[in-house]
This record gives sequence, structure tokens and C-alpha cells, in this order.
Amino acid sequence: MARYATTFEEHVEILSTESPHALILDWWRRLSLAMDEYLKARGLPLKSKEEALTADPHVGPDVAARIRELRRLRNTIAHEETKPISPDEAAHYARKALDFIWLFAT
Repeated sequence: MARYATTFEEHVEILSTESPHALILDWWRRLSLAMDEYLKARGLPLKSKEEALTADPHVGPDVAARIRELRRLRNTIAHEETKPISPDEAAHYARKALDFIWLFAT
């Protein structure tokens, strides 16, 4: 019988074990959509997301830099030959992405 996740932690546990690269790609997409909604709601430009987030007082340069790190890892996984990603590293990525999504929601 298939096991289905009913919580974030269960989802992360299952996917980080079965496909850690997919977990990172999935949570980047979720974060990217949250950033788009955040920027649209504030009338900020979608073209230069990083600049807009850096200048935004609710986000600021430190958070924007940490999001940039997430983007770089996602881009490496999506576009380059990558090293194996551990389940723990993928789970940590998903948790950081979720934290930023909550930041954009508040």
C-alpha cells in the first residue's frame, strides 16, 4: 500500500529519500511562485526580483542573499551535472524555502 504524506515533514521525509533533487526543484518552484505573488501584491517589478527583494524593507539584503543561494543550488541541479544530494541536504533546502514562503505570506 502506498504511503501518502499528510504533513510537510512527512512530505519532505518521503521525497528527500526517494528523490532529493526533485524535492529541491519542487520547493524552488513553490518559493518562486510565492515571490511572484509577493512582488505583484506590492506593485514591485517581477523582472528584477532579486533587486526588488533586496530593496524591500520587509525582506532586505540578507534574506535576498539567502534566497539567491537557494536559487543557485536549484540552477545547478536543473542545468548542470550535479553531485549527489543527501536526503538531509534536500530536506534542509525545503525547510528554508518554506520559511521564506511564510515570510512572504506575512
